[in-house]
Amino acid sequence: MLGLGCLGMAACGTTKKVEPRIEEIYAQTHIAPSGQTLDKIVYKLNTIDSNSKFTKDDFKVVVTNTIVDWNTKEETVSEVSATIEKVTVEDNSLILDLANLPYKTITDITVEGQDDFYNSTFKDYKIMTKTVDDFKKATFKDSHGTELTYWLYIPKTQKNVPLVIWEHGGGEVLASSFEGSNLVASQGATAWIENGYKTAVLSVQYPENYSFGISEISDEMKKMGAFNTAKYELVQSLIKDGVVNKNMVYVTGASSGGGGALRFVMQYPDLFAGALVVSAKDTIVPISKKYDLAYQLDDPAKLKITDQQYAETYAAMETELAKYPDTIEVPIWFVHAKNDQVTTSYTSIMMEDILKKMGAKKNKITLYSDEEMEKGGVHSIYHGSWQLAYQDKDMLDWLMSLEN
Repeated sequence: MLGLGCLGMAACGTTKKVEPRIEEIYAQTHIAPSGQTLDKIVYKLNTIDSNSKFTKDDFKVVVTNTIVDWNTKEETVSEVSATIEKVTVEDNSLILDLANLPYKTITDITVEGQDDFYNSTFKDYKIMTKTVDDFKKATFKDSHGTELTYWLYIPKTQKNVPLVIWEHGGGEVLASSFEGSNLVASQGATAWIENGYKTAVLSVQYPENYSFGISEISDEMKKMGAFNTAKYELVQSLIKDGVVNKNMVYVTGASSGGGGALRFVMQYPDLFAGALVVSAKDTIVPISKKYDLAYQLDDPAKLKITDQQYAETYAAMETELAKYPDTIEVPIWFVHAKNDQVTTSYTSIMMEDILKKMGAKKNKITLYSDEEMEKGGVHSIYHGSWQLAYQDKDMLDWLMSLEN
């Protein structure tokens, strides 16, 4: 049974009662390799006896998940009883520690206590997310009138720090997602902070995604260039204010953000000390859409192009990169699943090889096998290389060791 102890009493043994009141309920989350993850439900009360005894059996937590099929867009709704690992009381709070649950698909949470006082549902909760809540949201308008919405983390009591710019994926654009999803969908923004690097982290959320064939779509390329200019001016303002070390500015991105990071480096190579580019969308020359490689989820043979197509694409990429010769001065670590069915690995393979021929000496490339992706927790659809990359301390250390 639920042990209320001295709940509701000013002190045990007195007759003066303090009516218990739930002031707030927090659903606490953190960013795991696969994204935002629920791990706690916390009841903040005006009074609770620290000697109160609760057990896991005093509560039942039921989570409703709604999953949308990637291909058919059909929704599947299911309920699961969450595993309560422990229940503790501290600082007027009742804390339910849960086994990790993917947050993205959660559409409802119901808590039932043997005492109805603790019954609650999702609508009652305030969402708290480790590290993400330390970012500050702001807007910036550059000298050309381009306006950005961005989130910035700055280490406390630190000045002249490194800066990591995180370029989020296409799934997190505002048109098809929600405000702030750029920080919670992966560890691209949080890994640096949680691994102890004393660095600032900047992330802009973009209004919409761009096409695989962006290099041939002038309006989209112009818009990407304008956003890059605005980000460049924003970073320069942080440098001027003494917040950021001009010799330690880095960029990392995944999927659409990986392709965006490549174009950012090409446009402003002097800004960057290095780049970590993960599962990059093909922004240099069209490949995926042109050869029908994107979203080929069933047949690995459809991920290949012919030798002639490879030669033609390689030559086109050589021509494009020749327009940006200073790109070779920026060390880039390319990361891709060899059999990525969403963004073709040809982009990383060709670009790394061409830059090497152009004179780049510090670039690296990692191509994950299907087996490595499976072992890293990415199953069937081998696109989420970021789930492995931002767990790889060697990659993080490499980037943060670079200086202009």
